[in-house]
Amino acid sequence: MPTVRQATIDLLRQHGLNTWFGNPGSSELSLLEDFPSDFRYVLGLQEMVPVGMADGFAQVTGRPALANVHTAPGLGNAMGALYNAYLNKTPLIVTAGNQRRIIQNQKSLLTNEDAILVPRPFVKWSAEPATASEVPAVLAHAIHVAVSPPTGPVFVSLPMDDMAYELNDAQVADIEVIRKRQVTQAGGFRRDLAKEIAGRLTAAKSPAFVVGGDLEHSGAWDQVVQLAERSRVAVWTTPLPGLSGFPENHPLYQGLLPPGAGWVSEALKGHDLVLVLGGPVFRYYPYIPGPYLGADTALIHITSDPDEAARAPVGDAYVADVRAAVEALLEEVSEDSRESPEARPGVPRPERTAAPLQASDLWSAVGHAAPENSLFVSEAGSNEVAITRYVRPSKPLSHMSAVGGGLGFGLPAAIGAQLAAPQRPVIALMGDGSMQYAITSLWSAAQYKVPLTIVVASNGEYGVLKQFGDIEGANGVPGLDLPGLDIKATAASYGVNTYEATDTDQVAELLRAGVADRERPTLINVVMERVKKVSSRLT
Repeated sequence: MPTVRQATIDLLRQHGLNTWFGNPGSSELSLLEDFPSDFRYVLGLQEMVPVGMADGFAQVTGRPALANVHTAPGLGNAMGALYNAYLNKTPLIVTAGNQRRIIQNQKSLLTNEDAILVPRPFVKWSAEPATASEVPAVLAHAIHVAVSPPTGPVFVSLPMDDMAYELNDAQVADIEVIRKRQVTQAGGFRRDLAKEIAGRLTAAKSPAFVVGGDLEHSGAWDQVVQLAERSRVAVWTTPLPGLSGFPENHPLYQGLLPPGAGWVSEALKGHDLVLVLGGPVFRYYPYIPGPYLGADTALIHITSDPDEAARAPVGDAYVADVRAAVEALLEEVSEDSRESPEARPGVPRPERTAAPLQASDLWSAVGHAAPENSLFVSEAGSNEVAITRYVRPSKPLSHMSAVGGGLGFGLPAAIGAQLAAPQRPVIALMGDGSMQYAITSLWSAAQYKVPLTIVVASNGEYGVLKQFGDIEGANGVPGLDLPGLDIKATAASYGVNTYEATDTDQVAELLRAGVADRERPTLINVVMERVKKVSSRLT
Protein backbone atom coordinates (compact mmCIF):
# COMPACT_ATOMS: atom_id res chain seq x y z
CA MET A 1 0.00 0.00 0.00
CA PRO A 2 1.18 3.60 -0.59
CA THR A 3 2.70 5.51 2.29
CA VAL A 4 1.83 8.98 3.58
CA ARG A 5 5.07 10.23 2.06
CA GLN A 6 4.09 8.96 -1.38
CA ALA A 7 0.62 10.48 -1.09
CA THR A 8 2.16 13.76 0.06
CA ILE A 9 4.52 13.92 -2.93
CA ASP A 10 1.62 13.18 -5.30
CA LEU A 11 -0.47 15.96 -3.73
CA LEU A 12 2.32 18.51 -4.03
CA ARG A 13 3.00 17.46 -7.61
CA GLN A 14 -0.69 17.95 -8.43
CA HIS A 15 -0.45 21.54 -7.13
CA GLY A 16 2.75 22.29 -9.06
CA LEU A 17 4.85 22.50 -5.89
CA ASN A 18 7.86 20.68 -7.29
CA THR A 19 10.49 23.34 -6.51
CA TRP A 20 11.39 23.23 -2.83
CA PHE A 21 13.59 25.70 -0.99
CA GLY A 22 15.02 24.25 2.16
CA ASN A 23 17.60 23.40 4.75
CA PRO A 24 17.15 19.76 5.81
CA GLY A 25 17.54 18.45 9.32
CA SER A 26 17.21 15.00 10.80
CA SER A 27 13.46 15.40 11.35
CA GLU A 28 12.94 16.09 7.61
CA LEU A 29 14.88 13.12 6.25
CA SER A 30 11.88 10.80 6.13
CA LEU A 31 10.06 13.25 3.84
CA LEU A 32 13.09 13.96 1.65
CA GLU A 33 14.36 10.40 1.08
CA ASP A 34 14.27 9.17 -2.52
CA PHE A 35 13.60 12.73 -3.64
CA PRO A 36 11.64 12.64 -6.92
CA SER A 37 13.58 13.26 -10.12
CA ASP A 38 10.95 15.73 -11.36
CA PHE A 39 11.34 17.86 -8.22
CA ARG A 40 14.05 20.44 -7.55
CA TYR A 41 15.55 21.14 -4.11
CA VAL A 42 17.30 24.52 -3.67
CA LEU A 43 19.51 24.49 -0.58
CA GLY A 44 20.09 27.47 1.70
CA LEU A 45 22.67 27.27 4.48
CA GLN A 46 20.42 28.80 7.15
CA GLU A 47 16.64 28.65 7.27
CA MET A 48 15.89 32.31 6.64
CA VAL A 49 17.59 31.93 3.24
CA PRO A 50 15.28 29.26 1.74
CA VAL A 51 12.19 31.05 3.07
CA GLY A 52 13.43 34.30 1.50
CA MET A 53 14.23 32.54 -1.78
CA ALA A 54 10.76 30.99 -1.81
CA ASP A 55 9.29 34.46 -1.17
CA GLY A 56 10.96 35.97 -4.24
CA PHE A 57 10.19 32.89 -6.35
CA ALA A 58 6.48 32.92 -5.47
CA GLN A 59 6.07 36.64 -6.07
CA VAL A 60 7.59 36.43 -9.55
CA THR A 61 5.86 33.21 -10.66
CA GLY A 62 2.52 34.26 -9.17
CA ARG A 63 2.17 30.74 -7.72
CA PRO A 64 2.68 29.34 -4.22
CA ALA A 65 6.13 28.05 -3.29
CA LEU A 66 7.26 25.51 -0.72
CA ALA A 67 9.88 26.11 1.95
CA ASN A 68 11.02 23.10 3.98
CA VAL A 69 12.83 23.95 7.22
CA HIS A 70 14.06 22.09 10.29
CA THR A 71 11.95 21.62 13.39
CA ALA A 72 11.86 24.10 16.32
CA PRO A 73 15.36 25.68 16.04
CA GLY A 74 15.20 25.86 12.25
CA LEU A 75 11.73 27.36 12.34
CA GLY A 76 13.08 29.92 14.81
CA ASN A 77 15.86 30.79 12.35
CA ALA A 78 13.26 31.31 9.63
CA MET A 79 10.96 33.63 11.57
CA GLY A 80 12.45 36.91 10.31
CA ALA A 81 11.96 35.81 6.70
CA LEU A 82 8.49 34.50 7.54
CA TYR A 83 7.60 37.92 9.00
CA ASN A 84 8.51 39.55 5.68
CA ALA A 85 6.57 36.95 3.68
CA TYR A 86 3.49 37.51 5.83
CA LEU A 87 3.50 41.26 5.25
CA ASN A 88 4.42 40.72 1.59
CA LYS A 89 1.28 38.53 1.35
CA THR A 90 3.34 35.83 -0.32
CA PRO A 91 1.62 32.44 -0.65
CA LEU A 92 4.24 30.18 0.96
CA ILE A 93 3.73 26.61 2.12
CA VAL A 94 6.20 26.27 4.99
CA THR A 95 6.74 22.78 6.36
CA ALA A 96 8.95 21.59 9.18
CA GLY A 97 9.54 18.14 10.58
CA ASN A 98 8.87 17.26 14.17
CA GLN A 99 10.13 14.55 16.48
CA ARG A 100 8.45 11.12 16.29
CA ARG A 101 5.08 11.13 18.00
CA ILE A 102 6.03 8.15 20.15
CA ILE A 103 8.78 10.08 22.01
CA GLN A 104 7.47 13.66 22.00
CA ASN A 105 6.14 13.35 25.53
CA GLN A 106 9.68 12.94 26.88
CA LYS A 107 10.69 16.20 25.15
CA SER A 108 13.23 14.22 23.20
CA LEU A 109 15.79 16.16 21.20
CA LEU A 110 14.22 18.40 18.52
CA THR A 111 10.66 18.05 19.82
CA ASN A 112 8.63 21.11 18.86
CA GLU A 113 6.20 20.98 21.74
CA ASP A 114 3.88 23.73 20.48
CA ALA A 115 4.68 23.49 16.79
CA ILE A 116 1.61 25.32 15.50
CA LEU A 117 2.03 28.23 17.93
CA VAL A 118 5.63 29.14 17.05
CA PRO A 119 4.94 30.70 13.63
CA ARG A 120 1.36 31.76 14.27
CA PRO A 121 1.80 35.57 14.39
CA PHE A 122 3.24 35.49 10.87
CA VAL A 123 1.11 32.89 9.09
CA LYS A 124 -2.51 32.79 7.98
CA TRP A 125 -2.95 29.25 9.30
CA SER A 126 -0.87 26.59 11.02
CA ALA A 127 -1.50 22.96 11.82
CA GLU A 128 -0.03 19.61 12.74
CA PRO A 129 -2.05 16.59 11.56
CA ALA A 130 -3.85 14.79 14.35
CA THR A 131 -3.00 11.44 12.75
CA ALA A 132 -0.52 10.34 10.10
CA SER A 133 -3.21 9.56 7.52
CA GLU A 134 -4.42 13.17 7.73
CA VAL A 135 -1.15 14.67 6.40
CA PRO A 136 -2.25 15.07 2.75
CA ALA A 137 -5.61 16.59 3.72
CA VAL A 138 -3.96 19.09 6.06
CA LEU A 139 -1.44 20.07 3.37
CA ALA A 140 -4.26 20.54 0.83
CA HIS A 141 -6.08 22.73 3.36
CA ALA A 142 -2.90 24.79 3.84
CA ILE A 143 -2.38 25.28 0.09
CA HIS A 144 -5.96 26.50 -0.47
CA VAL A 145 -5.68 28.92 2.48
CA ALA A 146 -2.33 30.28 1.25
CA VAL A 147 -3.67 31.24 -2.20
CA SER A 148 -7.01 32.67 -1.01
CA PRO A 149 -7.10 36.50 -0.78
CA PRO A 150 -5.44 38.00 1.06
CA THR A 151 -2.73 35.53 0.15
CA GLY A 152 0.00 34.67 2.63
CA PRO A 153 2.18 31.98 4.21
CA VAL A 154 0.89 28.91 6.02
CA PHE A 155 2.70 26.35 8.18
CA VAL A 156 2.37 22.58 8.58
CA SER A 157 4.33 20.55 11.14
CA LEU A 158 5.07 16.96 10.03
CA PRO A 159 6.12 14.41 12.66
CA MET A 160 8.85 12.34 11.07
CA ASP A 161 7.25 8.94 11.72
CA ASP A 162 4.09 9.96 9.82
CA MET A 163 5.84 9.57 6.47
CA ALA A 164 6.21 5.77 6.62
CA TYR A 165 2.58 5.13 7.64
CA GLU A 166 0.86 2.82 5.13
CA LEU A 167 -2.57 3.96 3.97
CA ASN A 168 -5.51 1.58 3.54
CA ASP A 169 -7.82 1.52 0.53
CA ALA A 170 -10.42 3.84 2.08
CA GLN A 171 -7.78 6.41 3.04
CA VAL A 172 -6.24 6.28 -0.44
CA ALA A 173 -9.67 6.91 -1.99
CA ASP A 174 -10.30 9.90 0.28
CA ILE A 175 -6.89 11.39 -0.50
CA GLU A 176 -7.47 10.94 -4.23
CA VAL A 177 -10.57 13.15 -3.99
CA ILE A 178 -8.71 15.74 -1.92
CA ARG A 179 -5.77 15.74 -4.34
CA LYS A 180 -7.91 16.55 -7.36
CA ARG A 181 -10.38 19.03 -5.94
CA GLN A 182 -10.00 22.74 -6.70
CA VAL A 183 -10.91 25.93 -4.87
CA THR A 184 -11.56 28.84 -7.23
CA GLN A 185 -11.66 32.48 -6.15
CA ALA A 186 -14.33 34.23 -8.24
CA GLY A 187 -14.27 37.81 -7.02
CA GLY A 188 -16.32 40.66 -8.40
CA PHE A 189 -17.27 44.26 -7.69
CA ARG A 190 -20.82 45.54 -7.56
CA ARG A 191 -21.74 47.93 -10.34
CA ASP A 192 -23.54 50.34 -8.01
CA LEU A 193 -20.36 50.69 -5.92
CA ALA A 194 -18.28 51.27 -9.05
CA LYS A 195 -20.71 53.97 -10.19
CA GLU A 196 -20.57 55.64 -6.77
CA ILE A 197 -16.75 55.71 -6.65
CA ALA A 198 -16.49 56.75 -10.30
CA GLY A 199 -18.86 59.63 -9.62
CA ARG A 200 -16.74 60.85 -6.72
CA LEU A 201 -13.60 60.52 -8.82
CA THR A 202 -15.11 62.50 -11.69
CA ALA A 203 -16.44 65.20 -9.37
CA ALA A 204 -13.10 65.72 -7.62
CA LYS A 205 -11.09 68.76 -8.62
CA SER A 206 -7.67 67.24 -7.94
CA PRO A 207 -7.81 63.50 -7.24
CA ALA A 208 -4.79 61.27 -6.64
CA PHE A 209 -4.12 57.54 -6.61
CA VAL A 210 -2.01 55.75 -4.04
CA VAL A 211 -1.19 52.25 -5.27
CA GLY A 212 0.17 49.15 -3.58
CA GLY A 213 1.76 45.85 -4.48
CA ASP A 214 -1.52 43.92 -4.51
CA LEU A 215 -2.25 45.53 -7.88
CA GLU A 216 0.70 43.66 -9.31
CA HIS A 217 -0.09 40.41 -7.51
CA SER A 218 -3.65 40.51 -8.84
CA GLY A 219 -2.60 41.25 -12.44
CA ALA A 220 -4.17 44.73 -12.51
CA TRP A 221 -1.08 46.67 -13.68
CA ASP A 222 -2.33 47.59 -17.16
CA GLN A 223 -5.82 48.35 -15.91
CA VAL A 224 -4.69 50.77 -13.18
CA VAL A 225 -2.39 52.57 -15.65
CA GLN A 226 -5.34 52.96 -18.00
CA LEU A 227 -7.57 54.20 -15.18
CA ALA A 228 -4.96 56.73 -14.03
CA GLU A 229 -4.42 58.02 -17.58
CA ARG A 230 -8.14 58.31 -18.19
CA SER A 231 -8.61 60.17 -14.89
CA ARG A 232 -5.42 62.27 -15.26
CA VAL A 233 -4.40 61.81 -11.65
CA ALA A 234 -1.13 62.02 -9.78
CA VAL A 235 -0.01 58.55 -8.65
CA TRP A 236 2.09 57.64 -5.63
CA THR A 237 3.12 54.29 -4.18
CA THR A 238 1.97 53.57 -0.65
CA PRO A 239 4.74 53.69 2.01
CA LEU A 240 6.75 50.49 2.56
CA PRO A 241 5.10 48.76 -0.39
CA GLY A 242 6.98 45.59 -1.39
CA LEU A 243 6.08 46.27 -5.04
CA SER A 244 5.55 49.71 -6.56
CA GLY A 245 2.23 49.01 -8.31
CA PHE A 246 2.80 51.44 -11.20
CA PRO A 247 5.47 52.19 -13.85
CA GLU A 248 8.02 54.36 -12.08
CA ASN A 249 8.97 56.20 -15.27
CA HIS A 250 5.39 57.17 -16.11
CA PRO A 251 4.71 60.94 -16.32
CA LEU A 252 1.81 60.61 -13.85
CA TYR A 253 3.97 58.83 -11.26
CA GLN A 254 5.13 61.00 -8.37
CA GLY A 255 7.17 58.46 -6.40
CA LEU A 256 7.05 56.66 -3.08
CA LEU A 257 5.11 58.25 -0.23
CA PRO A 258 7.38 58.71 2.80
CA PRO A 259 6.32 56.57 5.79
CA GLY A 260 5.18 59.17 8.33
CA ALA A 261 1.70 60.59 8.92
CA GLY A 262 2.91 64.18 8.76
CA TRP A 263 4.92 63.45 5.63
CA VAL A 264 1.99 61.73 3.89
CA SER A 265 -0.51 64.49 4.60
CA GLU A 266 2.00 67.07 3.36
CA ALA A 267 2.69 65.11 0.16
CA LEU A 268 -1.03 64.74 -0.60
CA LYS A 269 -1.84 68.34 0.26
CA GLY A 270 -4.06 69.98 -2.34
CA HIS A 271 -5.75 66.74 -3.44
CA ASP A 272 -9.41 66.65 -2.49
CA LEU A 273 -9.82 62.90 -3.10
CA VAL A 274 -7.31 60.08 -2.66
CA LEU A 275 -8.10 56.62 -4.04
CA VAL A 276 -5.93 53.90 -2.44
CA LEU A 277 -5.76 50.70 -4.47
CA GLY A 278 -4.20 47.41 -3.38
CA GLY A 279 -2.33 48.53 -0.29
CA PRO A 280 -2.85 49.60 3.31
CA VAL A 281 -3.75 53.08 4.61
CA PHE A 282 -0.92 53.58 5.58
CA ARG A 283 2.12 51.96 7.19
CA TYR A 284 4.32 54.38 9.12
CA TYR A 285 7.82 54.52 10.56
CA PRO A 286 9.22 56.62 12.13
CA TYR A 287 6.57 58.56 14.05
CA ILE A 288 6.13 61.92 12.34
CA PRO A 289 3.44 64.05 13.99
CA GLY A 290 0.69 65.46 11.82
CA PRO A 291 -2.79 64.67 10.59
CA TYR A 292 -3.37 61.49 8.61
CA LEU A 293 -4.80 63.66 5.82
CA GLY A 294 -5.53 67.32 5.28
CA ALA A 295 -8.91 68.63 6.39
CA ASP A 296 -10.07 69.02 2.79
CA THR A 297 -8.94 65.57 1.60
CA ALA A 298 -11.27 62.56 1.44
CA LEU A 299 -10.04 59.00 0.99
CA ILE A 300 -11.45 55.84 -0.60
CA HIS A 301 -9.69 52.56 0.10
CA ILE A 302 -10.08 49.37 -2.01
CA THR A 303 -8.31 46.28 -0.66
CA SER A 304 -8.65 42.51 -0.72
CA ASP A 305 -7.60 42.35 2.94
CA PRO A 306 -10.40 42.77 5.53
CA ASP A 307 -7.85 43.57 8.25
CA GLU A 308 -6.32 46.36 6.16
CA ALA A 309 -9.79 47.84 5.75
CA ALA A 310 -10.61 47.49 9.44
CA ARG A 311 -7.43 49.01 10.85
CA ALA A 312 -7.13 52.03 8.55
CA PRO A 313 -7.32 55.26 10.60
CA VAL A 314 -9.08 57.28 7.91
CA GLY A 315 -11.27 56.93 4.81
CA ASP A 316 -14.09 54.75 3.48
CA ALA A 317 -12.99 51.17 2.73
CA TYR A 318 -14.26 48.55 0.28
CA VAL A 319 -13.13 44.93 0.64
CA ALA A 320 -13.04 43.35 -2.80
CA ASP A 321 -10.94 41.68 -5.45
CA VAL A 322 -8.66 44.56 -6.45
CA ARG A 323 -8.46 43.71 -10.14
CA ALA A 324 -12.24 43.30 -10.39
CA ALA A 325 -12.71 46.69 -8.70
CA VAL A 326 -10.30 48.47 -11.07
CA GLU A 327 -11.95 46.84 -14.09
CA ALA A 328 -15.38 47.88 -12.82
CA LEU A 329 -14.19 51.46 -12.38
CA LEU A 330 -12.82 51.47 -15.93
CA GLU A 331 -16.31 50.69 -17.21
CA GLU A 332 -17.73 53.71 -15.37
CA VAL A 333 -14.99 56.35 -15.74
CA SER A 334 -14.76 58.44 -18.93
CA GLU A 335 -11.80 60.43 -20.24
CA ASP A 336 -11.41 63.46 -17.97
CA SER A 337 -10.62 66.94 -19.23
CA ARG A 338 -8.71 68.07 -16.13
CA GLU A 339 -5.10 69.10 -16.57
CA SER A 340 -2.59 66.33 -15.95
CA PRO A 341 -0.24 66.78 -12.97
CA GLU A 342 3.31 67.89 -13.56
CA ALA A 343 5.71 65.01 -14.16
CA ARG A 344 8.76 64.38 -12.00
CA PRO A 345 12.05 65.69 -13.38
CA GLY A 346 13.97 63.17 -15.45
CA VAL A 347 17.13 61.44 -14.24
CA PRO A 348 20.21 62.81 -16.04
CA ARG A 349 23.13 60.54 -16.78
CA PRO A 350 25.77 61.12 -14.11
CA GLU A 351 29.08 62.65 -15.01
CA ARG A 352 32.07 60.45 -14.27
CA THR A 353 32.54 60.70 -10.52
CA ALA A 354 35.11 58.89 -8.39
CA ALA A 355 34.29 56.95 -5.23
CA PRO A 356 33.27 57.50 -2.50
CA LEU A 357 30.00 58.15 -4.31
CA GLN A 358 26.85 59.90 -3.27
CA ALA A 359 23.64 57.89 -3.50
CA SER A 360 22.40 60.01 -6.42
CA ASP A 361 25.56 59.21 -8.44
CA LEU A 362 25.46 55.46 -7.82
CA TRP A 363 21.80 54.82 -8.43
CA SER A 364 21.45 57.08 -11.46
CA ALA A 365 24.40 55.17 -12.98
CA VAL A 366 22.64 51.89 -12.19
CA GLY A 367 19.31 53.14 -13.51
CA HIS A 368 20.77 54.19 -16.86
CA ALA A 369 22.95 51.08 -17.33
CA ALA A 370 20.36 48.45 -16.41
CA PRO A 371 18.29 46.84 -19.20
CA GLU A 372 14.69 47.99 -19.48
CA ASN A 373 13.30 44.62 -18.39
CA SER A 374 15.42 44.42 -15.22
CA LEU A 375 13.88 43.24 -11.98
CA PHE A 376 15.35 45.13 -9.01
CA VAL A 377 15.30 43.76 -5.47
CA SER A 378 16.34 46.44 -2.99
CA GLU A 379 17.47 46.30 0.62
CA ALA A 380 19.80 49.22 1.00
CA GLY A 381 18.77 51.07 4.16
CA SER A 382 19.78 54.71 3.86
CA ASN A 383 19.84 54.35 0.06
CA GLU A 384 16.23 53.19 -0.35
CA VAL A 385 14.73 56.65 -0.95
CA ALA A 386 17.43 57.50 -3.48
CA ILE A 387 16.81 54.22 -5.30
CA THR A 388 13.15 55.12 -5.85
CA ARG A 389 14.22 58.50 -7.25
CA TYR A 390 16.94 57.38 -9.65
CA VAL A 391 16.02 53.79 -10.60
CA ARG A 392 12.71 53.87 -12.48
CA PRO A 393 11.60 50.52 -13.89
CA SER A 394 8.67 50.53 -16.27
CA LYS A 395 7.30 46.98 -16.18
CA PRO A 396 5.30 44.87 -13.69
CA LEU A 397 7.20 42.94 -11.02
CA SER A 398 10.24 45.15 -11.48
CA HIS A 399 10.98 46.54 -8.02
CA MET A 400 10.66 44.29 -4.97
CA SER A 401 11.42 45.10 -1.36
CA ALA A 402 10.35 43.72 2.01
CA VAL A 403 7.07 45.17 3.27
CA GLY A 404 8.05 44.06 6.76
CA GLY A 405 11.42 45.78 6.65
CA GLY A 406 13.10 42.77 8.27
CA LEU A 407 16.71 42.63 7.09
CA GLY A 408 17.82 39.50 5.28
CA PHE A 409 15.16 39.68 2.55
CA GLY A 410 17.12 41.15 -0.35
CA LEU A 411 19.69 38.51 -1.30
CA PRO A 412 17.49 35.40 -0.89
CA ALA A 413 14.51 37.04 -2.59
CA ALA A 414 16.69 38.14 -5.50
CA ILE A 415 17.96 34.58 -5.96
CA GLY A 416 14.41 33.22 -5.84
CA ALA A 417 13.27 35.86 -8.32
CA GLN A 418 16.10 34.99 -10.71
CA LEU A 419 15.27 31.27 -10.49
CA ALA A 420 11.66 32.14 -11.26
CA ALA A 421 12.59 34.31 -14.27
CA PRO A 422 15.85 32.85 -15.61
CA GLN A 423 15.81 34.90 -18.84
CA ARG A 424 15.23 38.20 -17.10
CA PRO A 425 18.06 40.23 -15.53
CA VAL A 426 17.63 40.44 -11.76
CA ILE A 427 19.70 43.07 -9.95
CA ALA A 428 19.97 43.15 -6.16
CA LEU A 429 20.55 46.65 -4.74
CA MET A 430 22.09 46.08 -1.33
CA GLY A 431 23.66 47.88 1.60
CA ASP A 432 26.82 46.49 3.14
CA GLY A 433 25.09 46.13 6.51
CA SER A 434 21.93 44.43 5.25
CA MET A 435 24.13 42.07 3.16
CA GLN A 436 25.32 40.38 6.32
CA TYR A 437 21.93 39.13 7.52
CA ALA A 438 21.66 36.44 4.84
CA ILE A 439 25.22 36.46 3.53
CA THR A 440 25.22 32.68 3.02
CA SER A 441 22.77 33.27 0.17
CA LEU A 442 25.86 33.93 -1.93
CA TRP A 443 26.78 30.25 -1.62
CA SER A 444 23.39 29.23 -3.02
CA ALA A 445 23.73 31.73 -5.88
CA ALA A 446 27.17 30.37 -6.79
CA GLN A 447 26.32 26.68 -6.39
CA TYR A 448 23.19 26.89 -8.54
CA LYS A 449 24.86 29.25 -11.05
CA VAL A 450 22.19 31.88 -10.58
CA PRO A 451 23.03 34.77 -12.97
CA LEU A 452 22.18 37.43 -10.39
CA THR A 453 23.95 40.81 -10.39
CA ILE A 454 24.47 42.41 -6.96
CA VAL A 455 25.37 46.07 -6.43
CA VAL A 456 26.51 46.86 -2.89
CA ALA A 457 26.53 50.39 -1.50
CA SER A 458 29.30 50.18 1.11
CA ASN A 459 29.38 53.00 3.63
CA GLY A 460 30.70 51.03 6.62
CA GLU A 461 27.74 51.88 8.84
CA TYR A 462 24.08 51.32 9.60
CA GLY A 463 23.32 54.59 7.87
CA VAL A 464 19.55 54.36 8.09
CA LEU A 465 19.77 53.98 11.87
CA LYS A 466 21.84 57.14 12.06
CA GLN A 467 19.14 58.90 10.03
CA PHE A 468 16.45 57.60 12.37
CA GLY A 469 18.59 58.63 15.33
CA ASP A 470 18.64 62.20 14.01
CA ILE A 471 14.85 62.19 13.56
CA GLU A 472 14.24 60.70 17.02
CA GLY A 473 16.85 62.86 18.73
CA ALA A 474 18.72 59.75 19.93
CA ASN A 475 22.40 60.56 20.34
CA GLY A 476 25.38 58.42 21.35
CA VAL A 477 23.87 55.12 20.17
CA PRO A 478 26.49 52.31 20.03
CA GLY A 479 26.87 49.68 17.34
CA LEU A 480 26.10 51.81 14.28
CA ASP A 481 29.53 51.63 12.64
CA LEU A 482 30.70 48.53 10.73
CA PRO A 483 34.48 48.58 10.43
CA GLY A 484 36.35 45.67 8.90
CA LEU A 485 33.74 44.42 6.42
CA ASP A 486 35.34 42.98 3.29
CA ILE A 487 32.42 42.38 0.95
CA LYS A 488 34.63 41.36 -1.96
CA ALA A 489 36.59 38.75 -0.03
CA THR A 490 33.47 37.30 1.54
CA ALA A 491 31.65 37.02 -1.78
CA ALA A 492 34.70 35.53 -3.48
CA SER A 493 34.97 32.89 -0.75
CA TYR A 494 31.50 31.67 -1.68
CA GLY A 495 32.39 31.48 -5.38
CA VAL A 496 30.85 34.73 -6.65
CA ASN A 497 32.60 36.87 -9.28
CA THR A 498 33.48 40.06 -7.40
CA TYR A 499 34.58 43.54 -8.49
CA GLU A 500 35.19 46.98 -7.02
CA ALA A 501 33.83 49.94 -8.98
CA THR A 502 35.91 53.03 -8.35
CA ASP A 503 33.77 55.49 -10.31
CA THR A 504 30.34 55.81 -11.94
CA ASP A 505 31.60 54.75 -15.38
CA GLN A 506 32.92 51.52 -13.87
CA VAL A 507 29.59 50.95 -12.12
CA ALA A 508 27.81 51.08 -15.48
CA GLU A 509 30.44 48.97 -17.27
CA LEU A 510 30.54 46.25 -14.60
CA LEU A 511 26.75 46.20 -14.31
CA ARG A 512 26.33 45.59 -18.04
CA ALA A 513 28.96 42.83 -17.94
CA GLY A 514 27.34 41.22 -14.90
CA VAL A 515 23.92 41.19 -16.53
CA ALA A 516 25.41 39.73 -19.71
CA ASP A 517 27.00 36.82 -17.80
CA ARG A 518 24.18 34.24 -17.63
CA GLU A 519 26.39 31.54 -16.07
CA ARG A 520 27.44 32.96 -12.70
CA PRO A 521 26.49 35.58 -10.11
CA THR A 522 28.37 38.88 -10.09
CA LEU A 523 28.90 41.26 -7.18
CA ILE A 524 29.95 44.91 -7.63
CA ASN A 525 31.10 46.70 -4.48
CA VAL A 526 31.00 50.51 -4.41
CA VAL A 527 32.42 52.66 -1.63
CA MET A 528 29.91 55.35 -0.61
CA GLU A 529 30.00 58.58 1.31
CA ARG A 530 28.86 58.35 4.92
CA VAL A 531 25.31 59.48 5.61
CA LYS A 532 24.75 63.09 6.46
CA LYS A 533 22.68 64.46 9.30
CA VAL A 534 18.99 64.65 8.46
CA SER A 535 16.07 66.64 9.81
CA SER A 536 12.53 65.49 10.48
CA ARG A 537 11.93 65.59 6.73
CA LEU A 538 12.86 62.50 4.75
CA THR A 539 15.70 63.42 2.36
